[in-house]
Amino acid sequence: MTLVRLLGGGMILCSGAIAAYASVRRERGRLSVLEAWISLLSYIRGQIDLYMTPLSEILAGADPALLAILGTLSPSPTLEDCFAASADRLDAESRRILIGYLADLGSAYRETELKRCDACLAALSSQRKKMADELPARLRLAVGLRLCFSLGATIVLW
Repeated sequence: MTLVRLLGGGMILCSGAIAAYASVRRERGRLSVLEAWISLLSYIRGQIDLYMTPLSEILAGADPALLAILGTLSPSPTLEDCFAASADRLDAESRRILIGYLADLGSAYRETELKRCDACLAALSSQRKKMADELPARLRLAVGLRLCFSLGATIVLW
């Protein structure tokens, strides 16, 4: 009977550790998606500024690894595809900023587009800094809660 209890308790603790690991990956993934958006918008800004390239050609020349982080595996993605694939991994403020920017992208002259892009990049960079500052505390909380819950469940069931 003791062996069954030990095995059950070990399984509960392992499931808590796996849940903590998944939580850490999810939190870090949220930050990497935001960083990928910042990199993609910086690339778009450079292409508009230097070459006045159409948006469809800009995305065709974007780094595939960057698009994969955003969750887009399509050979010819659009920004709407990228946003739809990554929206659930963005916080509400970043989604709001991107929705506002993507709605107006391509509807103005070059100088206006560059100003909009700079404003969007500044806002997303501010969000990224805020998320990066909060990340250690969020990770500690997520790991602590999951491990303590699994330990508590093990103790209660013992």
